[in-house]
Amino acid sequence: MRWENLYLAGLGSWLPPAVPAREAVDAGLLDAERFKTLGYTSICVGEQTAPADMAVAAIDVAVGRAGVTSRDVALLLHGSLWFQGLDIWPTASYVADRTGHPAVPAFDVQQRCNVGLGAIELAAAALRGARGTAAVVSTADRFAPPAVDRWTMHDFNVYGDGGTAMVLSSRSGFARIRSTATVADNTLEGQTRGDAPFTTASLAASDPIDLLARSGQYARVTDTVRTSVRIGRVLLMARNAALKDAGVKAGQIRRVITPATGRLPGDSQLHDLLGVPESTTTWEYGRTTGHVGGGDWALGLEHLLRTGALDAGDHVLLLGGGAGYTCTAAVVEILEPPEWT
Repeated sequence: MRWENLYLAGLGSWLPPAVPAREAVDAGLLDAERFKTLGYTSICVGEQTAPADMAVAAIDVAVGRAGVTSRDVALLLHGSLWFQGLDIWPTASYVADRTGHPAVPAFDVQQRCNVGLGAIELAAAALRGARGTAAVVSTADRFAPPAVDRWTMHDFNVYGDGGTAMVLSSRSGFARIRSTATVADNTLEGQTRGDAPFTTASLAASDPIDLLARSGQYARVTDTVRTSVRIGRVLLMARNAALKDAGVKAGQIRRVITPATGRLPGDSQLHDLLGVPESTTTWEYGRTTGHVGGGDWALGLEHLLRTGALDAGDHVLLLGGGAGYTCTAAVVEILEPPEWT
């Protein structure tokens, strides 16, 4: 989808201290071979701050940088992968109220790791008919025991904690969102379900979530090579659609913000699928934070701006995916690096 008047006005994040991944190996939390394969150097671990409060801190930063008021904000969307602190509780309403937006419609959204990018498309569509000129998209997660073992829950990544926020504007910003595209293959949802039966209550408190086991169950009845091909197809379809709608060629993309998932076994990696050098992606940064759920893309863009890696006129591709399988791609043009960098 091509957007004519959609801008990024502010970015913000809250990250806890990063724990060296080698320490997790020494403590027996992370297998030494997986440590070598995945390639992480450190993981953000926050044991004291609830996810909702991480989001509040990130939004305060993003809104302050954007210079918008509560009157400008028409919508707040909050995304997460995991438990936010209480059951049957509207996290988004708490986040909106604590950030000075008590009357703004606030909704919790989910689509696993893709929620941070997918919510941009939802918020942008809502802004078209809204009285306000801005929307806030936040993400936050804390992958805490006993329900979650961040080091072993997933086969291809280690989860990091943290909160992020983006402020979208229909008026102005430091960057223009040229296009977004979402592609789905819902037949792949079984990858994170396996053959687990449905239950009447969460079993996570007594039995830690094991996505590795579920994907193994799925692999026993599904061709893993074909599954990988289908996931790759969804990613490329989203990328190609976003580039086409933006009127931008692949060679015009300066940097690619990818999920901070770990490296795969073997030589072929995500950047190979995309046909770009790994140095073009945000992996060197992502390997220091871990996979911060749906927040990798806000974090990656903020990092590139703060380190002076982007200039006016540069085009950036944000490409993410989440179990389901759903992928969203966005093409962003930097108009002028913001003052806060």
